[in-house]
Amino acid sequence: MRGTWAAIYLSLLDMRGDLRRFSLVLVCLAVGTALIAGVNSVGLSISQAVNKDAALLMGGDVEASRADRPGSSEELAFIDTLGRTARVVDSNIGAQANGADAFVDLISVGPGYPLLGRVSSPELPADSSVFDFLAEKDDAFGALVSAMMLSQLGIGVGDMIELGGTPFEVRGTLGDIPDMNARGLRLGLPVMISTDGLAKVSDLTSPLPGLGTFFRYKVLLNGKSAEDARHELEAGLKDGGWSVRTAADGLGPMVRYYDLFMRFLIVTGLASLLIGGVSVGTGISSYVAERTGIIAVFRSIGADRGRILLHFFTQVATVAIVGIAIGVIVGSLITLLILPTVGSAIGVSLPPVVHVQPLLVAAGIGLLVVFAFSYLPLQRVQTISPALLFRSNGLESTPFDWRTLLKPSQTLPLLVSAIALLWLANIMVEDPTLIAIFAIACVIAAALFVGAVALAQWVLARIREPENRVLRQALWAISGARTITSSVIVAVGMTLAMLVVVLVLQVNLRHEFLGASVFDAPTFVATDLFQDELDTLVAMKKDHPTMSLVTATPMLRGSLTAINGKPVTSVATRGPEASFLLSGDVPLTYRTEMPSTSKLVDGQWWQPDYSGPPLVSLHQSLKSGLGVSVGDEVTFTIFGEEITAKVANFRDYAWQGGIEFLATFSPGAISDFPATLFATITATPGDEDAVGQLISESLPDVRFIAIGKTLGQITTALGQLSLAAMLVGGLAAGNGLLVVIGSLAAGRRQREIEAVIKTVIGERRAEVTATTLVQYMLLALIAAVLATPVGIALAWVLAQLLVDVGFSFDALTLLYVNVGAIVLLALFGAAATYRVVSGRPARFLREVA
Repeated sequence: MRGTWAAIYLSLLDMRGDLRRFSLVLVCLAVGTALIAGVNSVGLSISQAVNKDAALLMGGDVEASRADRPGSSEELAFIDTLGRTARVVDSNIGAQANGADAFVDLISVGPGYPLLGRVSSPELPADSSVFDFLAEKDDAFGALVSAMMLSQLGIGVGDMIELGGTPFEVRGTLGDIPDMNARGLRLGLPVMISTDGLAKVSDLTSPLPGLGTFFRYKVLLNGKSAEDARHELEAGLKDGGWSVRTAADGLGPMVRYYDLFMRFLIVTGLASLLIGGVSVGTGISSYVAERTGIIAVFRSIGADRGRILLHFFTQVATVAIVGIAIGVIVGSLITLLILPTVGSAIGVSLPPVVHVQPLLVAAGIGLLVVFAFSYLPLQRVQTISPALLFRSNGLESTPFDWRTLLKPSQTLPLLVSAIALLWLANIMVEDPTLIAIFAIACVIAAALFVGAVALAQWVLARIREPENRVLRQALWAISGARTITSSVIVAVGMTLAMLVVVLVLQVNLRHEFLGASVFDAPTFVATDLFQDELDTLVAMKKDHPTMSLVTATPMLRGSLTAINGKPVTSVATRGPEASFLLSGDVPLTYRTEMPSTSKLVDGQWWQPDYSGPPLVSLHQSLKSGLGVSVGDEVTFTIFGEEITAKVANFRDYAWQGGIEFLATFSPGAISDFPATLFATITATPGDEDAVGQLISESLPDVRFIAIGKTLGQITTALGQLSLAAMLVGGLAAGNGLLVVIGSLAAGRRQREIEAVIKTVIGERRAEVTATTLVQYMLLALIAAVLATPVGIALAWVLAQLLVDVGFSFDALTLLYVNVGAIVLLALFGAAATYRVVSGRPARFLREVA
C-alpha cells in the first residue's frame, strides 16, 4: 500500500509542470458537467413542485370544460357527484371608462371559487368569498381589476367601468389567482367578476377573431383518484365538445416551453461532455506520446505495466475530478440563481434549493466519459516496449494492436463503463429509446470518420501528385502520417458533428418560441371595418410616420356543421381550439398567400391564382382536436348556405405576430359573401399612446383594441428563452472550437521535429509553415464535409424524439461554424509550426533528444 501511495505522489509531482496542457480538458469537462447538473436540478425542482402542488396550480383535482355552451343541468348534476365544484368562465371582451378602451381577459367565477388557495386582492376581506364580494350592490355588480388597467383607463377603486356595455363597480385590484397558470396564454388585462354579473353583460362577443368563451368546471374530489375521475367524466359527458384534464396536465403552455428549453440543455450537456471526451482522448494521447522518456525510465528500472497505468491514470483522474468538481459547483450556483426566475415565469413556486441526486448523476456521467475516452490511450501505453520507446525518440507511435481489446480483461472495464453511462443518462432523460439512439449514432459517426480517413488516405496515395510543392507536401503529410491524420479528423469531425446537433436544435427551438421570423407585435386591432375606414387608416399611415404598419384581412362568420359528411354533434373534441370552432358562429377569412407569421406543419398551401374547388387551412391543434387529416372534408354554414371544403393543410402561427384565424379558406371559396375587414395597426416604439389617440379621434365609430402590451409580454418571455438558447448554443460552439484547436496536440512533437529537420536541410520557413497551413485546412475540410450531414441527421432524430419541435436548419450558420473551424485549425497549426521553425534548430533538437 505504501508503494501505491508513493507512486500516486510521484505521479502528481510529475504532473505539476504540465497542468497547462490540461486546461482545455478542464474547460470542456466543467462546461458539460455544469450544464447537466444545472438542467437536472431545475428539472427535478419543477417536477417536485408540480407533483406537490398540481391541484393548487389548477384549482382542483380535475377540470371539465367546453367552449360552445355551459353545461346542462343534468351534466352539472353529474359533475357535482364527484366532489366539491366551482364554475369559471373565461372570455375576452372590451372595457371602457373615461373615453378610453382596454382589452379584457374576463374571469367570471361562481360560488365556491377558489376550491384551493386564495384570490389576492388588498380590498378582499380575509374571511369573505370572492363570489359574495362581487355580488350585486346598489344595482351594480363588482369587479376586481388589474392595477395596470386602472392606470390605463385613469380610474380607481370605487369608480365605474363598462364591460361589454354593462356598468360594473371597481371594488378592488386583482393580484394573483390560484389557477392563473393553468389558464394558459391569455390575451388582455385580467378582470374578475361573478357568474351572476356575467349573466348581465349585454355584449359577450369577443372583439378579436379566434378568441371565444370557455366554460370550466373544477372538481375537488371526495376520495377518487384523478385518473379514475377523468375516465368517469369522459364516459359520463357523452356529448361531444367536452375536454377533461387532471391537475397533472393542467399547467399552461409556458411549462411546455421551459420543458423544451430544459430538454435542449440536456442535449447540449450530453454533446458538451462528448466533446469533452474527445478532448480527453486527444489530450491524453498527445500527453502520453510526449512522455515517452519518462515511461522509458520507469520501464528500465523495473516498472511493470500496472505501475505505468497507475502513474497516468492518477493524472487523468486528478484532472477529471477537478474539472467535474468545478462543473458541479457552477451547476449548483446556476440552479440557485435561476430557480426563482423560472418559477415566476411558469407560475410555480420554486425555492432556491440544490438537489443532491442531479449533481451525483452529472458527476458520474462526467467521470465515466473521462474513463471511456482515456481508456484506449492508457491501454496503448502498456503495450509499448522500453526498447521501442528509446528508439522512437518521440516520433509517431507504432499502430495499436486492436486484438488486445478482445481479451475479457481489456474489454470488460470499457463495457461496464458504457453500460453505467447509459444507465445514468437514462436517469437524466428518462427515455431509453432516445439514449440508445444517441449512443448508436455516436458509435456510427465515429466509425464513419475512421472509415473516411482510411478512404481519404487511400485516394491521396493514388492520385496524381500536384505540381505545386506546398500542396504536394501537404498531401504527402496527410497520406503518410496515418495516426496523426486519423486522430485529427476523428477529433475535429466528432466535435463539429456535436456542434451541428446543438446549433440545429437551437435554431429549431428558437423557431418554436418565436416563429421562423421576428415580428413586430401589432399595437391595435379593430374588427368589422368597412373599406372606406381602412382607406382612412392607410392614408393616415402615409401622413404619420408613427404608424409603421397597417394590415387588413377579410372577415366573416360561419359555423362548422359537418366533418366528412357527419354532423359535428357526434364529434368528440379535444382542446380549447376545437371546442371553440364548434361553439357556433366563429370568425373566418380567405387568403391567397400564407401570412408570414404562420408556418405549415402538414400539407401544402394553395397557389396564389388558385380557382378550383374550396380548400381550407386549419390550425394545427384541430388535427387532433377534431380528428381530421389533410384531404378530409369540412362543411361550414355561412349566411345560411353550406360550403364544403377539403382540408389542404395545417398551420401554426407565432403569438407575437398578432391574432390569427383558426380556419382560412382559399380565394374564391367564400369571397362572394359579404365581409367586413379585420385590421391591425402597428405603432413605432414609444408612440403607442399618440397613435391610439390619433386613430380614435379620426375614426370615432371604430372600436380599436390595444393588444400590443399583452402580446409584448408573451414575446418578451419567449424571447428570453430564445436568447438563453442562443447563449447556450454559443457557449457550446465556443467549447467545440476550443477542442478543434486542441486537436492540434495530436502528433504535435512529431510535426515540430519534422518541420525543424526540413529547415535544417534548407527548406524555407515560409514554405514549411504554408505546408502545415494547407495540411490542416484539408484535414478540417474533410472533417467538416463528413460532420455536417452526420450532425444534421442526428439533430433530426433528436428533434423528433426529445425536443419534439419542427425541423429545419440554417445553412448559413453551419457554413460559418465550419469555415471558422477550418480557419482556426489551419491558422493555429501554422502559427505553432512557425514558432518552432523560427527558433534555433540545435537547441530544439537537443531538448527533444
